Amino acid sequence: MIRTDTEQCWMDAVRAVGCIMCRRFGQSIGANKIELHHVAEGSGMRSQFAIAPLCSEHHRGSAGLHGLGVKRFIALYRPHGDTEYGLLVWTNEDLAGQWRKYDH
Repeated sequence: MIRTDTEQCWMDAVRAVGCIMCRRFGQSIGANKIELHHVAEGSGMRSQFAIAPLCSEHHRGSAGLHGLGVKRFIALYRPHGDTEYGLLVWTNEDLAGQWRKYDH
């Protein structure tokens, strides 16, 4: 898949946030490689702008979105709106926090 420069810039910025789950739940941030999870319902098209940064454990591991399954993951961690889209809210909050540091 060929990405545009804008898509790659966004993906790099999101990846730099670190795992949003580790951050929220006080775990070791940055201990694992960050994987970008595409948030979408069903098997529809995935946008490079609807992504959440997760460590490998929170993405594919036994406590992760794909390891537990979406419904169990959401029930366990309770993101905004009790949906997978709440991960995008957390991602945007963390991005805003990082950008605020550079704004002052």
